[in-house]
Amino acid sequence: MNQNIHPKPDRVKFIYNAQFPAATAVVLNYLLNNSHFTGRQGRQQGMDAMMAFYRPLAEEFHGELSVSEIQEMARHCVERLAKQIADLCDRYHIANPVTTNFSAPGQLSSTARLETILEELVAVVRGGEAIASPSPTRAQMDIEQGVAMDGNELGDLGDILNN
Repeated sequence: MNQNIHPKPDRVKFIYNAQFPAATAVVLNYLLNNSHFTGRQGRQQGMDAMMAFYRPLAEEFHGELSVSEIQEMARHCVERLAKQIADLCDRYHIANPVTTNFSAPGQLSSTARLETILEELVAVVRGGEAIASPSPTRAQMDIEQGVAMDGNELGDLGDILNN
């Protein structure tokens, strides 16, 4: 047996630190300290939201599901995302970009822009263009590190969600 091959771990540890006034800190604080649900429920809601977007891409990258299984999963995830968008639009009395058709020439609807972004992400994953970070050592994995974010991490997706 080759000693250089590392088996897949049974668990993935995900630690994230955010500092106020960053939007990420505000969201994490809301999820962990909201009086309407427990911190555990808040963490689960955060994971559910993240899974709704990234799961089909991750499953495709993982490579164990068929194309039709991933397509069905993607359909389910898009339905969840559309419901989350509709809930926000209803709560804050704003137009739903998923159901609004824009008639300006040359302007893509938000749905078309979102589809374009998702297609580009899939192309990157399929083409192996994703930049893999070097494998951290065991000691590095045990160190909690925060990531500075300025609110522009989502690019076009952030623009869609903000408009």
